[in-house]
Amino acid sequence: MKKQNNYKLWPIVREIIKQHYDEIKTERLRDGWYIVRDYLNNDYLKQNKITKQDFDFFLHPKRYTYYTQDLWPQLERIGFERPEAKPLGIIYNIGQELTLSQFEMVSNRARGFIFVEKAGEAEDIKSLSNHGWAIVAGQGYSTRLMRTLFKDDKRPVLVLHDADTSGDWIYKIFDIGSTRTKHLELWLDNVVDLGLNEHDSTMLELSPQQEAKQYRNKRKERWELSAFTLLKKRFNLENPVLDYTVAKMRQLGIRITPTPLELDTLLRWHLKIRIEILLNSISGKLQRMIDGIPDYADSIAYGDDIHYPDGIGVLADLGESSERWDSYSADNSQSELFDNLQKAINDELDRIKPWLIEESQRMVDDSTSTDVDEYEQRVIAKTNVQWMLAKLEK
Repeated sequence: MKKQNNYKLWPIVREIIKQHYDEIKTERLRDGWYIVRDYLNNDYLKQNKITKQDFDFFLHPKRYTYYTQDLWPQLERIGFERPEAKPLGIIYNIGQELTLSQFEMVSNRARGFIFVEKAGEAEDIKSLSNHGWAIVAGQGYSTRLMRTLFKDDKRPVLVLHDADTSGDWIYKIFDIGSTRTKHLELWLDNVVDLGLNEHDSTMLELSPQQEAKQYRNKRKERWELSAFTLLKKRFNLENPVLDYTVAKMRQLGIRITPTPLELDTLLRWHLKIRIEILLNSISGKLQRMIDGIPDYADSIAYGDDIHYPDGIGVLADLGESSERWDSYSADNSQSELFDNLQKAINDELDRIKPWLIEESQRMVDDSTSTDVDEYEQRVIAKTNVQWMLAKLEK
């Protein structure tokens, strides 16, 4: 990358990261940038240690590229691990993280969909997928596949996005379609705008960014979902993005709670996933067995059961004997070993099936709840929704 030309600012930014590394390293890369920005504003700009011009220099989009691609690699070389940048194109379904290519597979199981502009914020609200909502994080704009699948579906599609021109268009593409796909009539009648919007950003005192240059004729400032990370420290919130999403759903009269029929479906899928997690431990143990093959070979090759010729000058080549071994291995040992292993695993699964059924029944009996109002209140009680609603409705 080309070196940035503000020699005063970047040493300050490096020092902020070093001083507050324990806080920054727990956040995603973009969220950590907001933390640095906040300290730069409060500890330097407001203290007249830097100028407004210095601060605006840091806010320029090109500086973020330098921050991620140049500054952090420099810090990594002296032992500061860079925060995670969440990959794009993921789905959360009943708490599981899947790839966007699996969208069609999970769409038939969802009670509704929440499309999130940013993958990081999709992760923040993934707990809603435990209540039937499929959380989809696309690469900015929605894909044609999603809108095609949503088109003839009556389930709600909620859209969570940044408060900027690009974010508005992410919602509008669902609502009115795009120019390129106008002939396909892919707009939806069941789409709901969750925000973020300028009003909510102002009420929550989120830090604004300058709008992208090509859109400044429409608005001067923009607000990102990533700015929610600052609410954690300011107001002692654990997950402000989740609080905001649930609060907006409450404002719009959208229930989190599945119907009794959906609850039954969810219970079955939760149970299936629990069983899969338990049994997947078998594959891990098998992998450890495979990893131990060199030690197993050592025990034979260097053990006392094989008698090697004495003397020097022995040609270290198995010669034609290797062909006999390969033939024996292919015709006998490998096939027999696999068949025996498969039979042993199937026998063990049959043996533990009654126990699995008994434990599964106990879990189902403990988990069943068809009182939708009670269910709703239990979910909401785990968030700071009431605080969020009070801020938004001032």
